[in-house]
Order: sequence, then C-alpha cells, then structure tokens
Amino acid sequence: MTRQKKEEKYQTQSTSIKLDQTNKSKQKKKNEYSEKTPFKSKYKEGYVTPSNYIAELIFEKRNETFNSGKCPERFWTKDNKLHGAYKGQVIAAAKLLKKYNADSVIKAVKSPEAKYILKIQDKKLVPIIEKFEKSRLDKELVESYNTTEAISKPFRSGKKNILKDL
Repeated sequence: MTRQKKEEKYQTQSTSIKLDQTNKSKQKKKNEYSEKTPFKSKYKEGYVTPSNYIAELIFEKRNETFNSGKCPERFWTKDNKLHGAYKGQVIAAAKLLKKYNADSVIKAVKSPEAKYILKIQDKKLVPIIEKFEKSRLDKELVESYNTTEAISKPFRSGKKNILKDL
C-alpha cells in the first residue's frame, strides 16, 4: 500500500469513530433529565424542553377535539405532514416562555377555560396565562414573607470592651 492510501484509510476510520461517539452523546442528552429538558415526553422517549412539552399538550388537545384518536406516531419528524404545525407551535411556546413561567403556561393550556384553544398563538390564551402567573407570583410572595430569618447579633457581642476601662 502506498502512503497516501494508508492515510486515507486512517482518516475514514477516525472520522467514523468520531461520528459514532457524537451520535451516542446526542442520544444520551435527549433521553436524560436536565435543567433544559425537565419534562417527560408523552410521545418521545426521554425528556423534552418546556416549549416542546407545551406543543405536545396542544397536539393532544387537537386530537381530542377532532376525535382523531391517538396522536400520530412521530409527528415531530420532517417526513410527517404535521411537522410544520408542530414546529410553529414550539416557536410560539418559546416566545411565551420568554414572558411567562413554564408552569403558568402549562396550567393555562390544561385549564378548563382553555378547552377550545387549539393554538398557542390564540389571543384568548394570554389572559388565562396572566391569571396563573399572577397567582404563582402571589404564592411566591406569601412564601417569602413566611420565612423567618435569624436576628443578627451586634458586633462583638459577649466580648469585653477594651475602651470601657479607659
């Protein structure tokens, strides 16, 4: 074998090893719980981001409304006809999450008041989210008042004052 062929063979082997390692690390990241992916997915394996979870909730509500049974398998992939709609809902959810807390948005989507809201972009959803956000903030404020703090002692308490004897 010539030197050039040996180098090419080595390069292809090393790149294939690197690709296998990156694919494995990406798969592990998608399936594991983290701060960025705190919600267990209903349709995928593993955990998803808050915006993906909210989009899944919306698609679940759509299926219930249109009596289409269970959600189609892998509706988030590019091959599926619902991919564009799913992507749009994820983007809209991400915009809402910049303003409001994820728990408030999820509670609003699940609430009976939002029963007929089938898109995150619906203007009727915002007042419902604000109601849940306000109650969440009030609850946090009450909890912060209820915490007791230890009273600080004066500086050098319990020690003899040197200047007092002068």
